[in-house]
Amino acid sequence: MNCPYCGTPKFRTSRLRFADIPRLALLQFPVRCRLCRERFSVGISLALHLLQAQRVREDEEAALRREKYKSKDQTEHPV
Repeated sequence: MNCPYCGTPKFRTSRLRFADIPRLALLQFPVRCRLCRERFSVGISLALHLLQAQRVREDEEAALRREKYKSKDQTEHPV
């Protein structure tokens, strides 16, 4: 699946709006392109996959931040 506006395959789930309810009934979920930031809808199965990948990415970023904070804290305050 590619963005219909710019053609990139990189997009993320978008926040739900009240106007999205009819599309949700048709099992379409809103996503946003990471490159051009345009909003469009995809099938619910792809959206669930994106949500799972987004959670994994956030967990990895949080682990990196914790590790960076730990190493910074240890260099500033040696025991």
